[in-house]
Amino acid sequence: MYKPENRQGSFFDEVYEKALPEDHFLRKLEALIGWERLENRLAPFYHEAGRDAHNPVLMFKLLVLQFLYDLSDRDLEESARDRISFRWFCRIDPMGGPPDYSAFCRFRDRIGAETIKGLFDDLVQSAAAQGFVVDQLSLVDATAIKAKVDIYKLKKPGGGDGPESGSAGGGGPDPDARWGKKSKKKPFYGYKAHAAVDDGSELITKVEAMAADAHDGSVFPAVHDPHAEGVTADKAYDSAANFDLIRESGQLAAIIPKRKRGKKRGHVSGRYEPWERGYYYRMKKRRPRVEHKFADGKLWHGLGVARYWGLAKVRLQVYMTALALNLKRMVALSWGEARWESV
Repeated sequence: MYKPENRQGSFFDEVYEKALPEDHFLRKLEALIGWERLENRLAPFYHEAGRDAHNPVLMFKLLVLQFLYDLSDRDLEESARDRISFRWFCRIDPMGGPPDYSAFCRFRDRIGAETIKGLFDDLVQSAAAQGFVVDQLSLVDATAIKAKVDIYKLKKPGGGDGPESGSAGGGGPDPDARWGKKSKKKPFYGYKAHAAVDDGSELITKVEAMAADAHDGSVFPAVHDPHAEGVTADKAYDSAANFDLIRESGQLAAIIPKRKRGKKRGHVSGRYEPWERGYYYRMKKRRPRVEHKFADGKLWHGLGVARYWGLAKVRLQVYMTALALNLKRMVALSWGEARWESV
């Protein structure tokens, strides 16, 4: 069982409503989403018997705030206790306090990554229904997420556990993290977030997380958006299977082909018919725009470093970060504002 959502009365209206500016970001976010509908999605995770738990809508709103503002569990509790905007958004009783920081971990474990992914997908569908998603070009790329470990302890003298071995790095505290490479000379230890971004709206339409050693091309089907007219990605996604998937979906391809040995130019001939090459050259120039979304996630929302250990929890982090980025972008689009770098 869980406590019903707190419906504030006149004291709430007088103190919170007057204290929060009319143009505050959280006011706009509250109006954007039908938060009460989330209760039906989250209620099955609570048993009929047992002591009262915190309302799941309250807990999910706090989780959204955690990723919007890049807060630890302890910082989230403190902010929800002190900040009027947080208390207003979550409908926290003016005479009471927020949940204890330990409740946030239990809530994440209770609902799990797949539930968050379902809520992310619901938000994308809602954005599409409201006309936010343009569906002209899908930009696919990946970004590195460093594991929450002491990397120097993984590099044992004598080798065997370093990036060249491709191993897990000597049995560190994160059993699912792996060595990967940003480039030939830039190895890292951890995970990758793969995403498809709608070029017209800058909304993330598909997202997935994998260990760093997973080849980008093999993850492409998980982030392929079949609704867009065309798809572009860098050469790491170049494979016959991925081209077939795009074309079988009735889409135009603009994946950068791997350069053939000995050829400096003209390497597109093996993947593109002459009539396709004009589209390819136009669309590939737009591909770097996806980096702006990753930069936003890393700079303001903690995407660059894993919050947790294990792939399951890192997937939850990636889904929540993508959901937070989309909420921020939808607010900006709804109110006709420029891209927001922070909230």
